[in-house]
Amino acid sequence: MKNFISNNIGLKLLSVLLALLLWLIVMNVEDPAVTRTVSDIPVQIINDDVIKSRGYGYTIESGEKVDIRVKGRRSVVDGITADDFIATADFNSVSSMKMVPIEVKCKDEHESEITWTARTESMAILLEAESTVSKSIRIDRIGDVKEGYYLYDYSTDTSLVSVKGAESQVANVKEVVAEVKIEGRKDSDELEVELYAVDATNTKIDPKKITLVPDTIKVNLKVCPIKTIPLNVRVNGSPAEYCYQGDVEFAPGEVQVTADEVVLNGISEILVDVSIYGASETVEKQINLEELLENNYRVEGLKLVDQTTSMGVKVPILQMEEKSLDIRIEDVELRGTDDLHTYNVFVNWMSKVVVRGKIGELTNVEASDFGLYVDVSELEKGNQSVQVASDYEGEYLLELGRINVLVDDVRQENPDDSEHLDE
Repeated sequence: MKNFISNNIGLKLLSVLLALLLWLIVMNVEDPAVTRTVSDIPVQIINDDVIKSRGYGYTIESGEKVDIRVKGRRSVVDGITADDFIATADFNSVSSMKMVPIEVKCKDEHESEITWTARTESMAILLEAESTVSKSIRIDRIGDVKEGYYLYDYSTDTSLVSVKGAESQVANVKEVVAEVKIEGRKDSDELEVELYAVDATNTKIDPKKITLVPDTIKVNLKVCPIKTIPLNVRVNGSPAEYCYQGDVEFAPGEVQVTADEVVLNGISEILVDVSIYGASETVEKQINLEELLENNYRVEGLKLVDQTTSMGVKVPILQMEEKSLDIRIEDVELRGTDDLHTYNVFVNWMSKVVVRGKIGELTNVEASDFGLYVDVSELEKGNQSVQVASDYEGEYLLELGRINVLVDDVRQENPDDSEHLDE
């Protein structure tokens, strides 16, 4: 027996392969009848208003989909899919056992060449009291508007939807959703959008189980262009005495906003006001740009697009440098003199001018730079301490001291004295 099996093993294997090939050829040529299962054919419900008109809702317990056994020639059956069949459950035929017969029809052109039987012949339903609740609408935006544009706003013609159906089905509804497709849009538009309900897991609920009233809404889209506009800081007020403002620092220097094109064309910069009134130290602020636009550009309808929603501003407040200068007699001009008096000027420890200004700018200043003078028109005879004044109107702050002015009468020559001298 061992020799019988092992002898000519190659020829024997070839014979087996040839036999299989011949069998396949024969089977394909003859196109034999075969049977296969087509699964998950959805069952369409018709005439369910028979139930609803009696004030009931219903829940499908089984029979939402049906499997069928299809028999026919292989060449036909192999090309059959679930889409080639229509399964319906007519609620006009509901039995007292709450069973609805399922009828399956074939749409395929080979209907006459095949036979089929449904594994599930009826849909089982459970009747419940009908319930109605109101739900708000969640707008889901699908896609993005065209680059350089922004979905400025949207509105709907209604904000509430009535959800009707069996109590258990209605209780399963978390919210109603409208998917608004905005991909590539650059113009405002009005769209009609279908609604659907979702449960707590955000899973779409079969629309056959509930009724939405309305089942569509109108969504008005407002799409506006985006513009990059510079930011600038406007400093208000003056710092504390003997302080001055340094160079303002801020970031970012620009921001992206959106509004109607006419509005954007009329705006060249956005001003940020910062007060330094009475400040003796550096002023630093964080500006909420969204609040800034809401408060200052509400009429224009300007909205922030940039992800950066805050702006940092730093206004340095520096202490002035101080320099004390001695007043010389030649630095002071006498005003209001007359020919009846003589005027002699004396300086003392109070004869100084204190100059205050920005750091590093007082190196070369002198008392003669500030147009110092005293008005002697109202002075009486004698030695008097007089406040020095100045014509200076620059950025330096001056603290002026005093000088002494001696006022006396002009001496008149006596004729008798002259004669006396001649003798």
